Amino acid sequence: MTANEALDAYLRSLNPKERAAKSRDIRSLCQKSRSVLYDWRKGRSQIEVVWRDKITEAVGENIFENITN
Repeated sequence: MTANEALDAYLRSLNPKERAAKSRDIRSLCQKSRSVLYDWRKGRSQIEVVWRDKITEAVGENIFENITN
C-alpha cells in the first residue's frame, strides 16, 4: 500500500461529517488546498515524509505504518 492509498482508505472509512472535519484538519495543518488533498488521495502527487508526519498529527493516529514507499 502506498501513502496515497493509506490516506484515501482512511478518509473513505469515515462517515461524511467526520471525513469533512478530518480533511479540513489536514488541509489546515499542512496549509494545503483542497485540490492538493484530492491529488494526494488519487495518487496524482506523492505525499512527502514531512507531510506524512503532519497528516499523522492531524488525524491522531499513524495511518502510514504499513506503506511500501
